[in-house]
Amino acid sequence: MHYLNGVWVTNDKLTLSVFDLSVIRGFGVFDFLRTYHKKPFRLSGHVDRLFTSAAYLSLPVPETKERIMSRVEEGIAKGTYDDYNIRIVVTGGISADGIAPGNPSLIIIFAEAHDYPSEYYLSGVGVITYPHVRTFPRAKTLNYLAAIVALQKAKKEHCIEAVYVDENGTVFEGTTSNVFIVKKNILMTPKDNILFGITRRVVVDMAKKLNIEVVEKPLSKQDLVDADEIFLTASNKEVMPVVRVDGKKAGGGIVGPVTKRLIEKYRSVT
Repeated sequence: MHYLNGVWVTNDKLTLSVFDLSVIRGFGVFDFLRTYHKKPFRLSGHVDRLFTSAAYLSLPVPETKERIMSRVEEGIAKGTYDDYNIRIVVTGGISADGIAPGNPSLIIIFAEAHDYPSEYYLSGVGVITYPHVRTFPRAKTLNYLAAIVALQKAKKEHCIEAVYVDENGTVFEGTTSNVFIVKKNILMTPKDNILFGITRRVVVDMAKKLNIEVVEKPLSKQDLVDADEIFLTASNKEVMPVVRVDGKKAGGGIVGPVTKRLIEKYRSVT
């Protein structure tokens, strides 16, 4: 079951007008989270970020935070899966002229959660770098044009993610993840022109509790090359180690000790 504008519907009834701005212009916002043992992880933070994203676009959210959280809990209870991926979407609504937003739709989609292969966490994955800077980096919008193109390229190169960089080689974030490196036991992650990931915040807080020094600062492609360890964070990826960048060995080509500690700690709180 899914939630659509106040009504619970099945897959075949989860429909949207082709005149909605989310369809014809890609205008809207969303947030994504998952459950562990049927409990939504950091639900409050995800819904807060949904409202923050909508505010950047001056897009009203049709229901209150409390009501959305209640609907998420209700949807989980209605389902039969062990765990869920949950996508909360606010669309631009049907536009009279194809530009001006109309009445937004609120959609909550519930899908079965699937974990990545354990080998990804034991041996690490590869990423590519891709030239792109998001227009509204603080907003989680429906416009994934660059991300889809970048991920297609990454897939062809047998990589799991594409990391956005600018013409100067500044590193920002992955298409659906945040980027961390470890250098001389210091954990570093970009802080400018990125989406502040919920998992990113969890990892930063965990690292500090583990007495790992954390520095939020600009990073470059050279920093990726020189890093002792690299990993990605995201709701679906959790803490995912990276051992190849643009086809070359990175982080020593192995999953490093700091990354291993953070993987273990993250799993202990989920």
